[in-house]
Amino acid sequence: MQKRHQENGMKNKADLISSVFWLSFSVFIGIESYRMGLGTIQQPGSGFLFFWTAAALGFMSVVVFVRAWVARGVAVTETFPFGRQNSAKLVSVLISLFLYAFLIEALGFILITLFLFLYLLGVIEKRKIGVTVLISVLVTSFAYLIFELALESQLPKGMFFRF
Repeated sequence: MQKRHQENGMKNKADLISSVFWLSFSVFIGIESYRMGLGTIQQPGSGFLFFWTAAALGFMSVVVFVRAWVARGVAVTETFPFGRQNSAKLVSVLISLFLYAFLIEALGFILITLFLFLYLLGVIEKRKIGVTVLISVLVTSFAYLIFELALESQLPKGMFFRF
């Protein structure tokens, strides 16, 4: 019982320390991105995306800090969420995201986003093929409509869609 209480205290202390670090990091990124210029939703500046990402990170850091602060004396029964199978999925998802970032210019937003969601839903989540294709096409289409048409962002066209 004493050992478990010590482990919980260490976990809460680690959560407190890490949340303060990430909050500080998000404040730094938020300030620097604000200096870069935020622009508007219709015409975002170079710091727009970084600012709102920093705001989301800061919010999540505050949530973790508050939860750790409130749970200081409470026994934590969480187990490590990544078993051997989940670790393989995690690594696979990370590799697919790196490939997405690396290949988006060459293949274009539409094609690489479609491939990413087909892979994530079909291979990682093992959804039925019809559901996988439908969701992948819908997500890719909506993302394109939002970014390219509504926000007027210039998404990479890739070598197949240069028109």
